[in-house]
Amino acid sequence: MTEQERYVHGIVAQMLAERVVQKLLERQKQALVVYTGSNMGIGPGLECLRKLRLTEGFSYRVLLTRSASGILDVPAIRSALEPEELWVETPGDSPEALTARYDTILVPALTVNTAAHVAACMADTPAAAIILDGLMRSKNVVVAVDGCCPDNPQRVQRGFRMTEPLKKKLRENRDALKDYGAFLTTADRLGETALKAILSFAPQSNSREQEPSMHTTGAYPTGQAEASVYPTGTPGKGHVEAGLYLTGMPGARYVETGKYLADTPETRQPGYDGPAAEVRKAAQSAGVFHAAMEGRVFSGKHIRSYPDHATVIVPQRTIITLLASDEARRRGIRIETAPGAAPGMGSYTRS
Repeated sequence: MTEQERYVHGIVAQMLAERVVQKLLERQKQALVVYTGSNMGIGPGLECLRKLRLTEGFSYRVLLTRSASGILDVPAIRSALEPEELWVETPGDSPEALTARYDTILVPALTVNTAAHVAACMADTPAAAIILDGLMRSKNVVVAVDGCCPDNPQRVQRGFRMTEPLKKKLRENRDALKDYGAFLTTADRLGETALKAILSFAPQSNSREQEPSMHTTGAYPTGQAEASVYPTGTPGKGHVEAGLYLTGMPGARYVETGKYLADTPETRQPGYDGPAAEVRKAAQSAGVFHAAMEGRVFSGKHIRSYPDHATVIVPQRTIITLLASDEARRRGIRIETAPGAAPGMGSYTRS
């Protein structure tokens, strides 16, 4: 094959890959929206979803719990979201059938009660069942924690005076959702976090400025309410696994007790045994692997070489095949991009 033919084949392969990516992204923008009976942050969250529909092409099916339908403005929700269907308490299909059909579940309002049920793995209401089943299927579950976070300043304004042990328990329930794989945010950043969730493994664009990494412990830092709690592996927010931090800093991959592993061709070699080799070994013992690849395509052949529930780091602009994506989802493997890229569109997609 001549150089020109290889070039043409490469262009065609990239165009096909980008079409596949676009189809997958369109599927992930068909979202289930679950409202439980909290009105904290309801206005900003609704506006975020409305903008996602108008500017990003999201479409919705909406479930409201009975308590949500009693305290929320249902006509306003219907007007802003223009849902294909809107159910109160009982959805049109079983929770399991719905979560199997949709890759994105958005929860703009989560009560303390439903958070406790999901944290305890109790699928005893349709809302809790959809959220829990979505997490069990590794779907994009994005939760605004305004209604269940004890540190929300609105709670004090509404007269709540909780003891520290009670706050601790509510934080544990909130953080359990994060540990289960949910993307936690606040209502005013629901749209931003939803896009990050579905674009986590999409190709990267240099047109967006990269955000600094965050390693804060609460969704409401002192003096400012903003989403700073993210699940393991969220791009740009740092990766915490067994004491290892995968940073968003160009030129560095792992940080452990202040040591950086330079991202160079030499350190990418499987047999590299330089001064930071112990960091790589610790990462692999924690289930974090850098993909060994020739070329830009990450296929089913590659994914089969990694253990279940591993985290696999692939280079920027990697093309992930549908077979690899399906296999990763089935085995609970998380595929992430190498740090240093801003979230956006490009040539590979989430598994």
